[in-house]
Amino acid sequence: MPIPFSLVCELLDEAYALCLSRKDHKAAVRSWFQHHRDRINAHDASLSALLSTLLPGMRSDRVYCIQATRLEKIIARGLCLGSSRVAELTRYRSSGNDVDLADCVERVLSITPNCVPRGYEITVEEIDELLHSYAAGIKWSSPSIRATSSLLTQRNQRDLEQVYSRLTPLEGKWFTRLVLKTFEPLIFESNQLFRECHPRLPLALKVREDFSAALELVQSCKGTFPSHRTNRKTTGDYLISKFVPQIGTKIGRQTWAKGRSIKHCLDLGHGRVSVEYKADGEYCQIHVDLTKGYDNLKIFSKSGKDSTEDREKLHSVIKSSLNIGKPNCQFQKSCILEGELLVYCDLEKKILPFHRIRNHVTRRGRFLNTDADDRVTPHEHLMILYYDVLLIDDRPLLHVRHSERFQLLSSIVTCRQGYAELVSRELVDFDRPLAASNLRNIFAKTITRKEEGLVLKMDIPYFDFFGGSCSFAPQCIKLKKEYIGTFGEVGDFSVVGAGYDPNKAKQYKIANLKWTHFFSAVVEINETLLKSVVQFGNPMAIPHDENTQTELLIQPGLELSPKLTVAFTNPLVFDMRCFNFDKDGNTGFWSLRFPAVSKVHFDRDWIDCVAFDELQEMALMSTTAPDLPDSQENLEWIAKLEGTDPRGIAVDAVSQQTTTTASGPSQGQSFQSLRQSTPQLPSKDTIARTAVPEQPSSVGLSFSGLRGHEHGDDGFSSDTQTTAKVSQKQESIDCPSDHQGSQTKRSSQNIHIQDERHPPLKRHKPIMGAEDPINSSSQGGKGQQSRNPLADISGNYSQARTIISISSQETEIHKPEVIDLTLSPEIHPLSRDAGKSRELDISTIEEYKLDPLTSATDVHLSRPSQHAEGHSGASPEQGADALSSHGSEKEGGKHGSQSLQPAFGTISATAPAQNETQFCIYTARDCKFSNTSIILAPSLHGGDLEVSGLLKNHGVQNIIVDIEEWLNDSQGLLETTSYKIPHSETIVLVDSIANGTEMDGILSRIEESRKTLPSDRRRWIRIYDWHVLKYVSILEDETITKKYYDGFSDPWTRWYCGLV
Repeated sequence: MPIPFSLVCELLDEAYALCLSRKDHKAAVRSWFQHHRDRINAHDASLSALLSTLLPGMRSDRVYCIQATRLEKIIARGLCLGSSRVAELTRYRSSGNDVDLADCVERVLSITPNCVPRGYEITVEEIDELLHSYAAGIKWSSPSIRATSSLLTQRNQRDLEQVYSRLTPLEGKWFTRLVLKTFEPLIFESNQLFRECHPRLPLALKVREDFSAALELVQSCKGTFPSHRTNRKTTGDYLISKFVPQIGTKIGRQTWAKGRSIKHCLDLGHGRVSVEYKADGEYCQIHVDLTKGYDNLKIFSKSGKDSTEDREKLHSVIKSSLNIGKPNCQFQKSCILEGELLVYCDLEKKILPFHRIRNHVTRRGRFLNTDADDRVTPHEHLMILYYDVLLIDDRPLLHVRHSERFQLLSSIVTCRQGYAELVSRELVDFDRPLAASNLRNIFAKTITRKEEGLVLKMDIPYFDFFGGSCSFAPQCIKLKKEYIGTFGEVGDFSVVGAGYDPNKAKQYKIANLKWTHFFSAVVEINETLLKSVVQFGNPMAIPHDENTQTELLIQPGLELSPKLTVAFTNPLVFDMRCFNFDKDGNTGFWSLRFPAVSKVHFDRDWIDCVAFDELQEMALMSTTAPDLPDSQENLEWIAKLEGTDPRGIAVDAVSQQTTTTASGPSQGQSFQSLRQSTPQLPSKDTIARTAVPEQPSSVGLSFSGLRGHEHGDDGFSSDTQTTAKVSQKQESIDCPSDHQGSQTKRSSQNIHIQDERHPPLKRHKPIMGAEDPINSSSQGGKGQQSRNPLADISGNYSQARTIISISSQETEIHKPEVIDLTLSPEIHPLSRDAGKSRELDISTIEEYKLDPLTSATDVHLSRPSQHAEGHSGASPEQGADALSSHGSEKEGGKHGSQSLQPAFGTISATAPAQNETQFCIYTARDCKFSNTSIILAPSLHGGDLEVSGLLKNHGVQNIIVDIEEWLNDSQGLLETTSYKIPHSETIVLVDSIANGTEMDGILSRIEESRKTLPSDRRRWIRIYDWHVLKYVSILEDETITKKYYDGFSDPWTRWYCGLV
């Protein structure tokens, strides 16, 4: 027999009461289904009607166009209410009554109940048929619903009025909420309801997201399902063969999760992950059925609505990209694809913002909310961005891994720029150590380019058919900037008024609530903050119509729901955050997209809040991508993303086991520390007053970076000396000379560190103000040293670090000499007058004093060579001239020069060995550039002494400056085949940051030259940015204990440009 509506109302009322008391209602749902199992399984009972009643929000295909105000009039007519009872019915409009329209209906029917004869009770099936027929007459309903209007009895408001005359008070309350399509705050867990109806229904609804179609699929397999004792593989194979998609019925979407940090994403994902660049458009699930002739397309939106008519302008693009009607079409009958609808501008060569879509997509044949938008230009058109395929002909792909599905998608789509394209993506292996660094860099690049975010997809099937019924664990991860920490915060906004929504008020457990919506950017507020406003906020509220103290300008096209009812003469201040910025329909100005309140400030004045012009400027900066990528901004975002991992420590922080009394930097950093200001270098007056005492033979190089005074390890003061023993962890790093798979490992070695002082446990004083320039640290006991998060390191690569002096007894190859840039050149240890105490020359300091935007790596120190002809040292005058901000070397001078690159740590330098062949000053013959030919791009051999100094430091002998001559000599491009000739690597160094076009030209030029050579003897040539020389110096310098390469695993990955 049919299911009485009164039974469903009992379940709804019980679950609603549990929800209001913050208790779980799952047990009540389970008990109800068990108690009424006979009725539910009856042959004339409709499970589709039952599910439509319990989950009205899932029936997006039904549109009633009935809101509370209109329904109120329908109820009054249906119950023949007089004026006094109508007043009782409208009590929900007044704030503070804690009732909605449904509560008022229940109260009215309780006072004067309907007389319903026995056997005339209304059933779930009757109500479902009534609402279906009513929606079939509304043009906003889906085409499938409207197509049934000729088969059903036409229903109108009069039919709704008659239903109310047959309802009890409890039924009247829940029928009212059913028509309004909301039971909030009660929200059933849909999968539990599906399982109570049938164990396989959750999976069936994933494959066919329609109650009737899914139930029909389950019924067709009734009696053939494997028993629960059958192994998972057999059960999964059976489900794959039976639960297949149906053309014309939408497939459910995968389970999504929001990534809250890089570590959170790594915890959720596993294995090989496709990192896709997300575009800000509208979701499309495209069904193609070639058996239907010309009208062979059906497009579903994210909500499940059939949007084929609305997206008519996209049809030709889809057909062209799939080669429909052409001989090269890659499928015979049908296919189902997923993609994103976007608007592309041929003139600007870019995808336009989200709000431009409404100018190209109709809503049932009408353009809505476009009055204030810019006119559509001939250069704008719709495009489709494909990213998945779910069915090809008779082959369902829901059980196929993502990598194989994407390969099939690439084979059936013909791409055309600006019309039909495949999603841009990168592959990251989450099981490898570099996963966090790679993902962080990709995400930072996305943020810098002002893109929406990333979508992370594991290499797994679309649905899991082997997990019992279906695995509902997250299969995709959305990673957006606004999901992380406080990145979505915009600023303080003044709240000028408020409104009241009775349905929303039911969700808050706050008595006598007066306002639910506050008007600054038309926002809602969560219950915790709303309680704070109620308790501590004291705004002077007056009716909006009577407000004369403030002038509120409301855009005519702005739709306010609920309406602004009161205005605040002393506005509140809310700290707002949002997902992005958007232009609402008929407004023409930027506003917050998906705004939310993060804080409520009671100690701030609304005068200091964000102004309208400021909001527009922020929106433009947030939505406009830069013409050229900003590497500095990219590094800053990498630092911020590191700070969002737990305790402010990057999840991939490289650690080294140490046994030392040296104190390392703080391993934790709060997220708020990312907003700190940039300290400046000491002033000239401070430097001039600093007297430098007599120095020992080994001096620590210390340079105050942009964050040196806040997070560095400098400026320690102590009188004691401690000796520590450091055991360096073995590390293997790929280098060009052994790129075919071999790895060079550093052997563990013990280094005695002589420390001059103890570290203070407070902020360090500026280096130049310290009495002793030797910078070292000490810490008792054993510990684990981790590299600092990038948030502690300046994007300009200048970071003050602790420098240790290595005793000559423990050095195996050379005696590194560490030079202090804070000292005057005339008292350098190599100088004849090194033992004298002198004051720093202000003019000398002025030459290398850094601008805040200048990298510390641009500072070089030219020092006299110990083995220069005719010289064993340098005079003070010569030493004073040797210090410059660009590392310039005097022409015709008799002094050798060494360029020191203090990047992320300090690079030690020693005089080259006194023999004819100069080896690397760090590792001698074991340098990564040994037996390597270096080809310099034209922009690097025009007197760039910094590059020359770095090459000299690494002992590079074979340097080619004429790349054209080298290309014309084909032997340079040929691989050596003789075993007598040692294999040598060829590397091209370019300036990819300042001369990107030159790099592209070199790549293409080498590739053209290689084509003329035998394919089996072509030499592989690697192209790197010249900064790799600096970073390899960090890698090879043993005095730098904390290696860091901008979040990359090694210098080669960081500055890799290409392979030819």
